[in-house]
Amino acid sequence: MNVFFHSALYLLCFALFVWLIFKWRFFEIEGAHKKHFAFFFLLKVVAGISLTLIYTYYYTDQAKADIYRYFNDSKIISSVLFTNPLAWLKIMTGYGIDEPEVFKYVLPTQYFSHPGNDIVTNNTFIIRVNVLLNYLSFSNIYINTLFLNFISFIGLTALFKSLRSYFTEFQQILYVPLFLLPSVLFWSSGLLKESLLFTGMGVCFYAWLSKGDNIFQSALLATIGILIVLLIKLQAGLLLVLFIAVFLFLRKRSTSALPRLGVLLIISAVGVYFIGNDVCRMLIEKRNEFVELALKENAGSYFDAQLIEPNIFNLIKLLPEAFINSILRPFIWDGGKAFQKIFAVENFFFLLLLILPLRYFKFPKGEKLLLCLCFLFFALANYMIIGITVPVMGAIVHYRVIAAPFLLLAVLLAVDLERLKKAMRF
Repeated sequence: MNVFFHSALYLLCFALFVWLIFKWRFFEIEGAHKKHFAFFFLLKVVAGISLTLIYTYYYTDQAKADIYRYFNDSKIISSVLFTNPLAWLKIMTGYGIDEPEVFKYVLPTQYFSHPGNDIVTNNTFIIRVNVLLNYLSFSNIYINTLFLNFISFIGLTALFKSLRSYFTEFQQILYVPLFLLPSVLFWSSGLLKESLLFTGMGVCFYAWLSKGDNIFQSALLATIGILIVLLIKLQAGLLLVLFIAVFLFLRKRSTSALPRLGVLLIISAVGVYFIGNDVCRMLIEKRNEFVELALKENAGSYFDAQLIEPNIFNLIKLLPEAFINSILRPFIWDGGKAFQKIFAVENFFFLLLLILPLRYFKFPKGEKLLLCLCFLFFALANYMIIGITVPVMGAIVHYRVIAAPFLLLAVLLAVDLERLKKAMRF
């Protein structure tokens, strides 16, 4: 396919998505203008193009760029449909993929065979999604990115709709954590797993918090959203399930919250006792794998090359440094390439964004308090896991975007929104 055809197809798809934003009832939200959402989608499109261009012309080694690892593997699998449809079906479903006559088609791939039980990430789902998109885009990476931009944007808009009832005094403030954080915008706008992660979480929250009348439909959507997250990042999916379970358990009004909280703490202590050692081993072993990979590929931003013994004491010793690395770093005074310095400046302003609204602190009550605490737990747990398992700064700034919006949302839920709105003169 020539450049003219792909360019024309790209513009046609872009126009279709913008038309959907203005015509689809899903984007009809009281107090929010559709032109704002069209602008936010345009930002995602620009970010997606920018990310792809950077990994095409700046970081030119496609063997080390995740977007090309996924895309190139997907092209190999896409071609199997026209030579052996049954083998293609087995590859796409995972059933029978280990059969020699099927696995031979997977052998040329670089990333598709990454372990599916990886606690940090799973690559096969995003590759399979790209396989399907290839038939619509004629295997063009920019058009695939555009489709993922819109899919991710639907998830973020669903998240906006599910949370607006908790921000009635100033619902436009939700634009910031969901659509305008630079790192989140950048890393969730390419052929990366974060695009689908926000899609899954948005669908799940929309089904769960919107309080619709159709219980079956809500349960189905919530299940689909959770499955998407679980298939991409196991730890994020498990935390999401725990997050929802805790919220629903504590929200019941039939009894006092204190007895329920006591029961929850007892259950948590028992759970830690029985699975704590296994979780500890998985986290530290994953960290050691990252260290070995960073040394092998000579990653320029790794800051820890020490392999450690997997035990609970070493895990506890890692916690303070894990939070510092995942939340605070990179520092502006750290060395590194230009992009690391850009992310250092961006993270500095993000931390200010967390601190400054607290001058209007207002203790939340009821469901708002529960949601605030659950968002805080979800964010900090993700930061902790990332800080423990990923000793490479370039990977941390990428992975932590899953946690950043929820940390800011937790802060905003504990703020007097009317005073904040007046202060911003919105």
